[in-house]
Amino acid sequence: MAPTSVQAQPQPQILPQTQPLPQTQAQTRAQQALPDRSARQDQSGEISAGVDYQQGDYGTRAKVETISTSLAVAIRKGRMRLGAALPYLRTTAPADVVVSQGGLFGTPLLASGGAQSVRTRRQGIGDATLQVAYDMPIGRFATSLAGGVKLPTASRAKGLGTGKADYAVTAQIARSLKATITPFAALGYTIVGKPDDFSVRNTVSGTAGTRVTLSPRAFAALSYSYEQSVVQTLSDRQSLGLGLGVNWGAAAGRKVQLSVQSEAGLSQGAPDMKVGLRIGAGF
Repeated sequence: MAPTSVQAQPQPQILPQTQPLPQTQAQTRAQQALPDRSARQDQSGEISAGVDYQQGDYGTRAKVETISTSLAVAIRKGRMRLGAALPYLRTTAPADVVVSQGGLFGTPLLASGGAQSVRTRRQGIGDATLQVAYDMPIGRFATSLAGGVKLPTASRAKGLGTGKADYAVTAQIARSLKATITPFAALGYTIVGKPDDFSVRNTVSGTAGTRVTLSPRAFAALSYSYEQSVVQTLSDRQSLGLGLGVNWGAAAGRKVQLSVQSEAGLSQGAPDMKVGLRIGAGF
């Protein structure tokens, strides 16, 4: 069943969720793989796959459920990192809701002011994302600066994308206080593409938390994240995340990492809950 055309919907709103840009896969709250303070790696890479489930009404009383799978690849050369990701989406939502990757840490959902009660299911390729990052060790701090772009590869006719590109920049910083505890923080700014008939604004977002090493091969991360709503009529997104990760084969230089992430919304603009699973293999 095809959703109602988004161009015909008046006074749209945007509801934030969570979907990181590529190669922040290596910096998400699920694993928080922080920037290396040295340029010791000549070159390395990783290919990863993940699946996420999230649901909520985002303060509109319109229940939205989304399952997304993604394939990502990342390459590091010295302190430079390049990443790309392509998701596949399956969502059940009111007919006037559009699902679209965007934002620095989030995925906005666009909907009309009065959400329809008729729910539809649609699926297809989402918006591809690209990112480049540069690690800049400063004293005892690990820092990085990154820029990313969301490409409009998703179908707007199906309500899976806006047909516009988004651009984002982010700065991250971390410092190990002890051998097992590393606080981190990030701040970002997103230039949101302006689709026809949609009134949107650029957004500020951020995250802060702590990564804890549980063993030589296991770690956990607890974080708080905030993302400004892309429209003034909806509340900003606030959520609390907990992630666990395990590494295998790191000593051989070709590690495999499995991570699990859970997230609970703290505001009406956030999804009620999100869970995700990711596996990555180095090359």
